[in-house]
Amino acid sequence: MNGSIRIPPSRGVVLVVEDEIDVSRLFVEVLSQAGYDVVPAYSVTDALGTLVYQRFDAAVLDIELGDGPVFPVADRLARTGTPFLFASAVYIQMVPKQHQGVPFIGKPFNINELVARVEDAVQRGRSGPPSNRAAD
Repeated sequence: MNGSIRIPPSRGVVLVVEDEIDVSRLFVEVLSQAGYDVVPAYSVTDALGTLVYQRFDAAVLDIELGDGPVFPVADRLARTGTPFLFASAVYIQMVPKQHQGVPFIGKPFNINELVARVEDAVQRGRSGPPSNRAAD
């Protein structure tokens, strides 16, 4: 050994859009421990601004944020072919028709299910054409 520390490669970069700070921190901690680089955003505006300069392998979206529903972010992710999932206490019936097929985890959620859904999303993004496209 040459004494250098080996840092394992990232499993992917994940955007987490969640306005509840404690929940956002939990998402970041859990996904970081699972090997992902995680970028938090706390509002629709924050997320849309982040998407201007950074690409993601997947995203986790809360539906109701302080500055409105997250659907403009979902639309942008779908247009760019970035897989995403919803993690929210809001009922799935609130999701617009064009995003009804997107994976949904209800809060409170199981941490292992969250990690598994993110893994699935990252793999979907790497293995083929985007499946969460917004209607144009």
